[in-house]
Amino acid sequence: MKKIIALLAAAILTAALAVSAFAAGPVSGKVTKVEGEKVTVTVEGAVPAWAKKGANVTAAGGSPKVVSVQGNEVTLKFSKSKAAKIAVDSKMTLTECEGDEMQGC
Repeated sequence: MKKIIALLAAAILTAALAVSAFAAGPVSGKVTKVEGEKVTVTVEGAVPAWAKKGANVTAAGGSPKVVSVQGNEVTLKFSKSKAAKIAVDSKMTLTECEGDEMQGC
């Protein structure tokens, strides 16, 4: 009987962890600063755990690297040409990068 209860508890815990891992979807925010290659986005609500320094994310049709996270501000490093096309006060959605993406040719 104790084994059944332990197995049931382990199954419930595993299911809860799986749901919380997938619950962190995309996050939206507003571009507050563009300085060269660096674009700062103030996100609505809390910054998800996957948006940490050094991680790649998907945003504005590219895969920028997260340079820093301070409070609810996330600073991203785009290419110069991509960053030049991003306007301050525009909306941006950040999504967790799904592994290695093809870059360039």
